[in-house]
Amino acid sequence: MKNMYLLILFSMFWINSGASTGQAPWEKYKTNRCVSYKEAVKFYHDLAAKNKNCRVFSYGNTDCGKPLELFVLNGKGKFSPEEIKKDGDLIILINNGIHPGEPDGIDASIILTHDLLTGKLKLPDHITIAIIPVYNIDGSLNTAKFSREGQNGPEEPGFRGNARNLDLNRDFIKCDSENAKSFTRLYRAWDPDVFIDTHVSDGADYQYVMTLIDSQKDKLSPAISKTMSTELKPILYDKMKAEGFEMCPYVNVFGESPDKGMAAFLETPRFATGYAALYNAFPFVTETHMLKLYPQRVEATYAFLKTALSTCSMLRTSILAARKQAKEEVMKQQKFTIEWVLDTTIVDSILFKGYEAMKKKSEVTGLDRMYFSHDNPYTKMIPFQSTFKSQTEIEKPTAYIIPQAWKEVVERMQLNKIKMARLKSDTTITSEIYYIRNYNTGKNPYEGHYVHSAVKVEKVKQDVHYFAGDYVIETNQESNRYIIETLEPQATDAFFNWNFFDGILQQKEWFSDYIFEDEAAEILKNDAALKSDFEAKKASDKAFAGDSWAMLTYIFQHSPWYEKGHLRYPVGRITGTGQMQK
Repeated sequence: MKNMYLLILFSMFWINSGASTGQAPWEKYKTNRCVSYKEAVKFYHDLAAKNKNCRVFSYGNTDCGKPLELFVLNGKGKFSPEEIKKDGDLIILINNGIHPGEPDGIDASIILTHDLLTGKLKLPDHITIAIIPVYNIDGSLNTAKFSREGQNGPEEPGFRGNARNLDLNRDFIKCDSENAKSFTRLYRAWDPDVFIDTHVSDGADYQYVMTLIDSQKDKLSPAISKTMSTELKPILYDKMKAEGFEMCPYVNVFGESPDKGMAAFLETPRFATGYAALYNAFPFVTETHMLKLYPQRVEATYAFLKTALSTCSMLRTSILAARKQAKEEVMKQQKFTIEWVLDTTIVDSILFKGYEAMKKKSEVTGLDRMYFSHDNPYTKMIPFQSTFKSQTEIEKPTAYIIPQAWKEVVERMQLNKIKMARLKSDTTITSEIYYIRNYNTGKNPYEGHYVHSAVKVEKVKQDVHYFAGDYVIETNQESNRYIIETLEPQATDAFFNWNFFDGILQQKEWFSDYIFEDEAAEILKNDAALKSDFEAKKASDKAFAGDSWAMLTYIFQHSPWYEKGHLRYPVGRITGTGQMQK
């Protein structure tokens, strides 16, 4: 009777709280409107104020000055991640509104929480739910009718970019935004077992309301990949079909139409799930289809979240065991792949429910245009490539040394709780050092950077002078993947590729040509090998042979005058033991 009385009071409270909008937050989506940031925050704060099993935490500000908050629901009223893990609970982290024009998860999480706390759904035993109500608060406050062209609702969604016009789903490694820094604190504090990032997809048209990205199987640890592929995913797919929302993998097509085939999506650490994979989580992205009605998309996202709770509860022992094994293995692992490429020699097939791609004349251009005909649905097998192979592999060192001068890199290591020690005194250590020998740089800015790629390095042994206070990072940590994939310059999302070390790419010391002429002549007289190489280059390169500055520069850069620090990657690799005095 007491519980019924509380439920009546709870319902009355929410009827009153929804009076300003005429609708309770968990019902708003039915009228093709999404919950606003203020409504979402109020919903979770009010729940936490009235329910001992709920709490809201703040993990620092976002770029618009508002705090990044986390709502936690634990059936035993425990809110310490360490205590929760000690109880054997599985932690599911749900991230919403990273792209506020895709707000399905914001509404779906509110419905889910409402149903759990009113008894419509039962919170499974040993499951703790952590929800980021709105991650891109900045973009969520920037609402407009025209933010998502072609999307079928809701009215006036938020904007994709944040207050700095960054796409936050490209910011997890580089951590330019305050949002990402606060997220990192949150993520590393809770170390979730399962991570779900909610999205809406554009692109090709097809029959599914929901498609799914699970972190690419080949780059996951073997233990997690096996559990994901053989246990977790099959049940999620079966249960979603039973819920009336049959899924397929994220539609990443080869051409305009899925019937030509599609490939698995490789989400590197710049993306939410790629970042989560570095820490041996089970990461997912839900992708509802933008052409479906907004209420239908919210219901599909709700169905997935509900299904994830029950499935993870069922497989809790397997999930936790796989994570434990992965964490132990990564500490001992010697070789790491830092670049992956699609293996086009392995082609599977999947059953796909799409619409025929057809052509008709464009009313705008007068040329042929493609469209998907809903009068011609199909169900057929299509090619599907989901295997990636190692393109670049490295042997891990015993440790890395980061000179303290590179403070932006050190700060990101600290944010990620990487264990570091500091040298006690100035010292010289024999180190493996990379020289950057080639790289490409994008011609246009991408998320605030001119990103490098296709990096080629030369590795040499040098006696390197380090200073007291420089940082030593040993590679015997559960965080080894983060360490290696940020500090190895050839890794796809390495800090080098995000321009954190661009200072080394500029030569600082030069020469006066009229002064260096005599020195250059003397250098060639005394270095037969250099003279031979120089003459060969002149003979093979007419432009070089006709450019006196280029020829003098060539000699200068092969002389003792050329600075050793130019193109020398500053992070040292230490191999063996006994060299470091910490």
